[in-house]
Amino acid sequence: MEGLIQFDTAVNPGNSGGPLLNRQGQVIGIVTALANPAEQNFFVGIGFAVPIGTAVSAAGGPDY
Repeated sequence: MEGLIQFDTAVNPGNSGGPLLNRQGQVIGIVTALANPAEQNFFVGIGFAVPIGTAVSAAGGPDY
């Protein structure tokens, strides 16, 4: 996968579409996928988010 933000903050199934925030509380991405290599019932993997500039542009908004 290219062009995504990889993060390891706690994320659970069902969080897709939620915001990824930085320390200042700014939305920097939209959570899109989870990789859970252990195939457990709880999240032990990593998350991926589309950068907010890409998401806004795809929705027809102004370029960042």
